[in-house]
Amino acid sequence: MSEKEQKAEEKKIEKDNLEEAIQDTEENQDLNSLTYEELLEQVGKQKEETLRAVAELENYRKRSANEITNALKYANSELLLSIIPLITSLEKSVEGSEDSEKIDKEGILLILNSFEKTLENFNIVPINPSGQEFDPEKHEAVSTVNNPGEKDNFVTNTLERGWTLNERVVKPALVVVNKK
Repeated sequence: MSEKEQKAEEKKIEKDNLEEAIQDTEENQDLNSLTYEELLEQVGKQKEETLRAVAELENYRKRSANEITNALKYANSELLLSIIPLITSLEKSVEGSEDSEKIDKEGILLILNSFEKTLENFNIVPINPSGQEFDPEKHEAVSTVNNPGEKDNFVTNTLERGWTLNERVVKPALVVVNKK
């Protein structure tokens, strides 16, 4: 900062301090002209304003703490969305394998089970909705069928499992729903 700028800043601070002192003096003169009852009323107003400010600050602290907690709790959502297609591919490869490739199928199933247990350790849980009532918060209906022997508005087939992270749906299950 140059000397000229520093002097300008000092003058600005001096001016601000002078204006504040004048304002304080005017307020003191105003207070000196008030009666005792009016002063008590002013004190009451100031107390109320202070209480409101304290309450606002406390609410802000609580909101901030909740936001930080949620940010940490759901930080893995992007990772989960990247991993889900891998699991889906493993599931599809198991479904498509033939009996002659039983060894490969068993190996894939072991990997898949291990992978799912790892995810469960991080509170990442699959949604298996087959046979359950359709829930639009957890399921995405891709198609409907009309099977007379099945209950209305129930999932008849799961095309892809959904996933939750800490009980929040990250990816809904893709399902076929029975509609009459």
